[in-house]
Amino acid sequence: MADLTVTAADVRPLPGCVVRRFTAGGAIDVGAPVVLSAAKTVVEADASTLAGATAIGVMVATAPNAASTTAAASGEECDVALFGPVAGFACTYNTIYYVDDDAGVIADAAGTKSFIIGIGLDTETLLVRPQFVALS
Repeated sequence: MADLTVTAADVRPLPGCVVRRFTAGGAIDVGAPVVLSAAKTVVEADASTLAGATAIGVMVATAPNAASTTAAASGEECDVALFGPVAGFACTYNTIYYVDDDAGVIADAAGTKSFIIGIGLDTETLLVRPQFVALS
């Protein structure tokens, strides 16, 4: 299993991408898969648990007033790609990518709970398309 390489400075939604702003419930790196938390915020996804595996998308940007452009701190707003093409990933064409057991990591093999986050469109673009595979 190999982790997908992310270049945070290059991550950006491409035309046709659906993006929504959320509040970070913890530190989140740009390019990390995220889940909704009970507090109605987003946190980094991890496939070691059912609750952690159900990603809604990938964090693509911090809000303009954020302290950093590569990570959101708890309480800061961040933009999440819910569906569509996102640049800034070292992908392989037509490869399926999953939420990893390590928080905020995307990998080319399923974690404990199998949840697809997207598919490689080319060498630098991930088509974000969250979907369940086997969560039991």
